[in-house]
Amino acid sequence: MRRPRRFGVRGASVWVLVVLLIAVGVAVSARAPDTVPPPPAPPALRVVTYNIRAGLGGVEHVAEDLRALSPDLVALQEVERGIARSRSQDQAGQIGAALGLESAFAGSFEVEHGGEHGIAILSRWPIGETETFELPRGDGRWPRVALLARIDTPDGPIRFVCVHLARPWGWPLSNTKTRLEQIHALREHLEPETLPLIFAGDLNSLPWSPEGFSLARDLEQSWHPWRDGWGTSFPLSAIGLRGAVKIDHILHDEQWASLGSWVATPGASDHRAVVADLVRLSREDQERPGAPPALLPGG
Repeated sequence: MRRPRRFGVRGASVWVLVVLLIAVGVAVSARAPDTVPPPPAPPALRVVTYNIRAGLGGVEHVAEDLRALSPDLVALQEVERGIARSRSQDQAGQIGAALGLESAFAGSFEVEHGGEHGIAILSRWPIGETETFELPRGDGRWPRVALLARIDTPDGPIRFVCVHLARPWGWPLSNTKTRLEQIHALREHLEPETLPLIFAGDLNSLPWSPEGFSLARDLEQSWHPWRDGWGTSFPLSAIGLRGAVKIDHILHDEQWASLGSWVATPGASDHRAVVADLVRLSREDQERPGAPPALLPGG
């Protein structure tokens, strides 16, 4: 008969360390200064992720927020289509049209007999095939999906992934297990991917969390705190607390390098848009970690 597994001192120490890291991150985030993204610097590709809070601040205002950032690719979360509270709008389509960008939508769950709440991708370049990948629901209150899209850029196709992971309930680490399961499922699904990959969304977790460490096995943060500042994206006042945290992220594989990451000024949502400028690496630079990136023609 197998003995039951014990949590043990070592396991407890790991979780104490994780909690301490999160506490330090929250404490520092509470003092984070505002930052303003600079104009995009070609040939970099500008990526934005923005949780638009169901467009309740006005779809036209969301479009204004994004227009000021001059994005090439956008990952949107909490997007609605055909729901009465948001005037039955196709929010992704309307925002995309206002900005002259193509759009793709993926519904996470149905609302009001046919309306959908979900996520979306906007792109300056043609959107090729898309895939809606269902994530494990676990203890999450609502179903979650990832939207995977092939983007046909002037320099060839890339893969852009938009996600919105399970929300914590009650305390900051709640649903950590569910989010780790969602990341694991998505990692396995993306394992055969060969196209240059960008991964963006509302991860509902801090960079130095179990989820962040799990993602770091395959992806790199576009944000570097010693270069970019703390870049907090969600004010805790929205849930009755003080300070702000970084839960919206843009990550990439080894075929990219980040020139910088910023957080936009407050806009039409309770979240702030997160911005990153990425450049494609030449094959030689990919094989020489730490070398200055040689920009590919056209970015």
